[in-house]
Amino acid sequence: MGSTVEHNRHLLYSASELPQCEGPKLKAFPHRNSPVTWIEWINQTTDAAPSGGQGYVFKVQIKSRTYALKVFKFFYSSINRMPLGPIREKNVTDSELEFHTDPFYAECRAYAHIKAQKKKQGLKRKDIADCYGFLALKKEDEDVLTSYGVDPWSDYTADHEYRKRFEGSPVRALVKEYIADDVDMDQKTRKRMLASVKWMNRNNILINDVAERNFKGGYLLDFGLAWTKPHCLWQNLSRAQLPIALRADIVMFEEMLDELGFGWRRSTRLQLPQSSDET
Repeated sequence: MGSTVEHNRHLLYSASELPQCEGPKLKAFPHRNSPVTWIEWINQTTDAAPSGGQGYVFKVQIKSRTYALKVFKFFYSSINRMPLGPIREKNVTDSELEFHTDPFYAECRAYAHIKAQKKKQGLKRKDIADCYGFLALKKEDEDVLTSYGVDPWSDYTADHEYRKRFEGSPVRALVKEYIADDVDMDQKTRKRMLASVKWMNRNNILINDVAERNFKGGYLLDFGLAWTKPHCLWQNLSRAQLPIALRADIVMFEEMLDELGFGWRRSTRLQLPQSSDET
């Protein structure tokens, strides 16, 4: 977040691309000022997700076109200092930690990098649900969230220092491709899903949350925990942590297919050391 609520309002309503740091940047949604027609809340089990739930996904219409709108919870990025340890955490600024680990910015960076790499490589193959840009919700849209019982500040009590400082900042969202139907998890689909995970890893994105709930129609559609280079946590991994982190997405993919009954697992799940200072 910016230094003040007013700064956040100016940034999110007027910035042409985000985040404001080194590395990939996602452009604003072209119709960010157009009215949003809210149709349906489509992930009402968000808070049951192992990641803790980063936001809420709605089926919406903007300028007569249907989209999936992911509305993000507010996120206190300072909690991600702990894995760095007392030595390496000195290498990371507060702004780096926010722009690299806040799920909203993590998705902005991942989608921007995906788009740039696909263009650079001339790829036409579709493995990942499209993202069309970011927007900040207007007051009338925030009122709709309230009517659904959605509170983007739900992870923090009213007296939490972070909430007291920044409550009143605009609610952030990404406009994504709406995928209505799922597909059978046949061998062809599984191979395509695995290929998308491997492609992202080769192109300097660690997804860090490969799970059935993050695929729809066989396409990846959630990158809230992704690390996209340059990334402050990635570059501060110890020698012991690095190889584990680099193979984690594949291990998670294999475990996901095992849980679905396909008997895919080939790797041994390893526990990431708690602190980057251990080695």
